[in-house]
Amino acid sequence: MAVSLLTAHQIIAQVREYRFYKNNGGDFSADSGMDNLKLDERIESYRLGLTNWQRFYLFRPLYILMLIAVAGMMIFSLF
Repeated sequence: MAVSLLTAHQIIAQVREYRFYKNNGGDFSADSGMDNLKLDERIESYRLGLTNWQRFYLFRPLYILMLIAVAGMMIFSLF
């Protein structure tokens, strides 16, 4: 359940960040502030010094896919 909720949180953050950059004209020099959320401060990977572009297009989508895979394996292990 916790992994599923974390996945949902990251998907919502990605959608909010997409809307921010879309309204901002795709300018990645402005920070969306999505990594300043209380939950995200606990995720050590956000302290990697990634640029906004790298976080939006590389890190968060891969992180979401990894969480979905982990949740899928956990659900599969119940059967």
